[in-house]
Amino acid sequence: MTKVIILIGSFILVLSPILEGKWILEKYETFENIIGSKSFQELSNEDQIRGFQMYNLYMENVFLEFKSDTLHFKDLKNEKIIDKIGLWYIDKDTLIINDLEVLATYKYFIESHSDCELYLKTIFPDGEIAKNGRVFVNESCK
Repeated sequence: MTKVIILIGSFILVLSPILEGKWILEKYETFENIIGSKSFQELSNEDQIRGFQMYNLYMENVFLEFKSDTLHFKDLKNEKIIDKIGLWYIDKDTLIINDLEVLATYKYFIESHSDCELYLKTIFPDGEIAKNGRVFVNESCK
C-alpha cells in the first residue's frame, strides 16, 4: 500500500490510503456515557426521548467518506443532519479536517486504525485529548 506524502515547509503531511472510502459510525462513547448518566436519567421523559432521538439520528446517519484529499461527512446541527465537505490530512497521529463551509479546523487523535476500524478522539483547542472517542467501521467490512 503506498502513501502520498506532501512536503510543505518543514511539515510532512500524509494522505493515507488506509482511510480511503466510507467509514460508518459504529460507536460514540461520549454520547453513550451521557445517555447512561444519572443526570440524563433525572431529565423529564420528554427530554430523555428527545436525547434518544438525537442519539439515534446521529448514529444512523453520520459517516466519514475520504476521497483523495477531500472528505464528505455528515454532522448534527439544530437537531438535523447536515452534509459537510472538507479537506483532510494526517500529521503524525492526528487527523486534521478543514471544514470548507465554516472555515473551521477539527483535530482528532487517531487512537487506532486498521483496514476495518478507525477510533478517533477529539483534540480540544487547548490540545487536550478527549477521554472518549468514536469508532468508525469501513463500509467494505460490514
